[in-house]
Amino acid sequence: MTICSLVVQAKPEYLDNVNETLNTMNGVEVHAQNEYGKMVISIDHPSREYCSKTMTDMTRINGVMSTSLVYEYQEDLEPTTEGAIQ
Repeated sequence: MTICSLVVQAKPEYLDNVNETLNTMNGVEVHAQNEYGKMVISIDHPSREYCSKTMTDMTRINGVMSTSLVYEYQEDLEPTTEGAIQ
């Protein structure tokens, strides 16, 4: 499981388009935005690789000026036997 939080800065005139595009992305949620184009986004997905690719894809959305990773949490959900006490 990987959870990431980002700040996305979009051009204000593209805010609706960016918001709409972000909401079509799997695991992406827009939590807040203001009229200046600043958006608080989270990505929640089992795959860290997916989260990384999604962050890169966000930078390619028409109207997005920047993305900044604020927080990342990763946890393996399946137990491993490596290092386990026998």
